[in-house]
Amino acid sequence: MDAVRAVTPAFHITGLRHALAGAVALAILAAIAWLALAPPDVPAPVASVASPAWDARVTNHQRVLAASPRSIGGSDNAHARAYLVTQLRAMGLAPGVQRATVRTSVTRLFGGIHHTIGVVHNIVVTIPGTAPDAARRPVLLLATHYDSGAAPRDALPGAATASALLETARALRAAPPANDIVLLFADGERVGMLGSRGFVEQHPLARRIGMALRFNGAVDGPLRMLEASSAGAPALAGWMRAAPELRGASANTTLAWLLGDAPHIGPLTRLDAPVLLFGGGEPRAAGAAPRQLGDAMLRLARAYGAAPLTPGGQAAHVYFSLPIVGPVHHAAWLVWAPAILSCLMLAGAWRGQFGEDGVLDAAQGAFGVCFLLLVVRVGTWSWDRELAAAGLAGEYRPPLLVAVVTACVFVAGLYLLRRSVGTAATVLGALAWPTLVLLFAAVFLPTLAPLLAWPLVAALGAFTLLHTRWGERQGPNIRLLVLLAGLVPAASLLPPALRDAWIVLAPGHMHVPPMLMALPMLCFASPLLMLRSRAAVTGALALALAACVALPDGVAAPRGKAAEPGNLEGLVYYKDMNSWRAYWLLPQQPLDNWRRDLFAGRTKPTVFVEVFGLRSAPQWYAVAPRDDAIAFPECFILRNHVGNVRLARFTVRSANRAPHMALAMHGARALRSRVDCVTLNATESAWSLSLSLYGMQDRVLQLEIESEPNEIFAITVQEHIPGLPRHLLPADRQGVAPQLGTTMSTDILRFY
Repeated sequence: MDAVRAVTPAFHITGLRHALAGAVALAILAAIAWLALAPPDVPAPVASVASPAWDARVTNHQRVLAASPRSIGGSDNAHARAYLVTQLRAMGLAPGVQRATVRTSVTRLFGGIHHTIGVVHNIVVTIPGTAPDAARRPVLLLATHYDSGAAPRDALPGAATASALLETARALRAAPPANDIVLLFADGERVGMLGSRGFVEQHPLARRIGMALRFNGAVDGPLRMLEASSAGAPALAGWMRAAPELRGASANTTLAWLLGDAPHIGPLTRLDAPVLLFGGGEPRAAGAAPRQLGDAMLRLARAYGAAPLTPGGQAAHVYFSLPIVGPVHHAAWLVWAPAILSCLMLAGAWRGQFGEDGVLDAAQGAFGVCFLLLVVRVGTWSWDRELAAAGLAGEYRPPLLVAVVTACVFVAGLYLLRRSVGTAATVLGALAWPTLVLLFAAVFLPTLAPLLAWPLVAALGAFTLLHTRWGERQGPNIRLLVLLAGLVPAASLLPPALRDAWIVLAPGHMHVPPMLMALPMLCFASPLLMLRSRAAVTGALALALAACVALPDGVAAPRGKAAEPGNLEGLVYYKDMNSWRAYWLLPQQPLDNWRRDLFAGRTKPTVFVEVFGLRSAPQWYAVAPRDDAIAFPECFILRNHVGNVRLARFTVRSANRAPHMALAMHGARALRSRVDCVTLNATESAWSLSLSLYGMQDRVLQLEIESEPNEIFAITVQEHIPGLPRHLLPADRQGVAPQLGTTMSTDILRFY
């Protein structure tokens, strides 16, 4: 092996001038990584969006829409809908309200089936195009939602996006493009994307859609591209020409799907057309106008509105952003070219360096690097709690510090391994592991594959070129440039990928996947061993570590704002038919003074066995006065017949016209279930059955459930009403906002 090592060193930098050249190369790589992480320049908005009149109108729209939560089925939802319709009519448009009953089902992790049925009211309006054949052309869909969650803090998110779409409609009405444009203000998006589903399944215009742009306001951070569906070169090129500052990567779509509540395109994927999802860009403070959002929305609408649209999905493309260049894309299948080429170059490099008898050298290099990766991964467990807390809080300094310390340890280990097995074995052994990960990603996670494919083929290409006869004849400066070119793709793609993985996953209690993603990416530091300039590499890592230590603590905007001490958010007034009593309930949390008085006698959260059973979560609870003005759910058992199966038939009605009712089955498995003769499930569910009803008002619903004849079960019926009976609160809390807290009225039906 000593003879092999003698011919494999890439190049040896000696002297101050060459050492400075190595430092400059590292500085260039650092600058490229910095540019890749830097936010893009936002262009100046068009004149109509930059005008003070636009600001004034949007601010007024936001003030009205964000005055209170707009949850589906509630009165504030109806007020917001009426406001939007009035504004659209004032522009000379003819909006229609699509009323649809929509159903969706979700199979939970351990087998339970949750069904959601809601009555949605979508606002749909068409802006006619100027082309003579516009009525026969595919149309452009601009979609957002106007509903919100039920909590007061949910009132602001989404209001700016709906306001910006209103003003986009005004601008398009004044100067319409060639194609017809359909605007969709969807309802029920926060409870299973019911509005989008209702539009796709039941609205006649859904069949004419040739391109769809969806804007989601309930996303933190800057405005960016989140997801694409059936989008090929024409669809992605339109976005990249019209709004290149909206960065995005297809890899983030795969990461976001790890979180169940992440924004996604949803039912619009069933349109026979490409769909792009944009999110973020809403101002954090109430009253601030979303100028960038409105400008980008208008530019995208005009670009796609003027382009010829073709119905039907397009061949899938992957996309990512490069420093200076901006967003780029290519066909998804193309990732196999660098993957296969990387495997061939890796095998060729092993054979060229070590010959047919180099199995031992290959094993020493590969498993030596594997040992180093395990060491740094185990070492990061000591920071596990700190990283988890940083992810939840949106802090960036702890993960940066851990990343740089890990890189320093890994690079130091590579230098030690090089002394044992040689440069070539160490470099190729390190690059072998990303190659294996790339093959796995190309098969199972194709959107993640480009992050490794292009850096890997560049790094292996540089190694191979430097060890050819041409490379060995070149001077150190040329060889340094070749090495630099081989590491540029890694510096361009990997740092933003790690940042995005942390931003997407860490706030959702998933800080481990970004750390696992970093392991194969560390291997791209191995080509630095060919510099043979430890001083430059050590100095660069020391500077990076010092910079991380010197960084001030930074906290990004958290996804959800916690309840402020002293307000009533999270408090529940629970009126229970089973015990004929009422209770105050509060999830586990520290108590302030007035809450401590409300739950007097309780020293800690406990399981409320009497009402919720032994398996319920601990919570604060206390007996409350019973308010007879709040009615119990109106439930009647019509039939309880036992034959080959147990047939339970009953009716439910919200006596309080609650916007949300929840039903759950306990004690048995549902073989079949129906609501108003519409089948919910026709096969046996593995565990439990639950149902959420939205916007039913006082409608009487008839339900049928079949179970095994020897099984007995209970059905709990809950009405969820925004707000609390304020006259039962302490005197100093009776003047709070009426939407704070929740009132629940419950009943239980038992089938023996």
